[in-house]
Amino acid sequence: MKVNKHIKAFKKHILRLKRKGIRHARFVVSRSRVSRVARKYSKMEAKDAINRAYRYIRGQIVIRPRLVLAFKVVLVLLVVLAASIQISKALSDKKGKIKVQGQAILIAEASEPIDETVEISSNVSSKLSPFAYVNPVEDAMISQGFTSYHRALDMATSLGSLIKPIGNGVVEYAGFSADGKGNIVVVDHGDGLKTLYAHMGKIEVGIGNYVNVGTTLGTVGLTGRTTGAHLHLEAYDRGVAMNPVSILP
Repeated sequence: MKVNKHIKAFKKHILRLKRKGIRHARFVVSRSRVSRVARKYSKMEAKDAINRAYRYIRGQIVIRPRLVLAFKVVLVLLVVLAASIQISKALSDKKGKIKVQGQAILIAEASEPIDETVEISSNVSSKLSPFAYVNPVEDAMISQGFTSYHRALDMATSLGSLIKPIGNGVVEYAGFSADGKGNIVVVDHGDGLKTLYAHMGKIEVGIGNYVNVGTTLGTVGLTGRTTGAHLHLEAYDRGVAMNPVSILP
């Protein structure tokens, strides 16, 4: 090796100095090949040590993730178990208690079965009940019923007979209709129910008037397209035409 070669040369140099009688000499080896070699070998030893440590650590890294995963699973199970115990304890403590305005009330358990049947009575009448309305004209007979092409009820009676609303309401329209119905009156009874009275001779009410079953809307006439004296009655539930017979007595 080059180091041994330099050492031998150094020893020979010392022997020559001794022969010359020089017993003390000073040598400067700074930046010499010997110092560079020493530094080189020191680096090699350090690198070798690092490699050995890395091989050990690398072997540990292969195993460590499995251990970490197992540890996490165990930790999660412990947390879930602890939470379940706390919830069960809280529920058992609150069993049979109800808070009313901040006060805890104990509820005694029933020793006998409780009959949960509850009867509810209500005096409710439908707005389409046939007992809630009256016939708009007296002594009339049905000359034409409600069909898919005739969505109204024709009630034949004598000319000039009085026409009254079938129920209480407010006059929505009173006047002439150009669609063949002649003089008409429309009454809004509320809750989506409206009635229309057509072919009238005389109109006795105006728009906005409140009417009841005793109010005279007008008289039976021959206005519009008609073949005889009769009342043409239409009924609408939320805008949908319905058979007036279903709400008349």
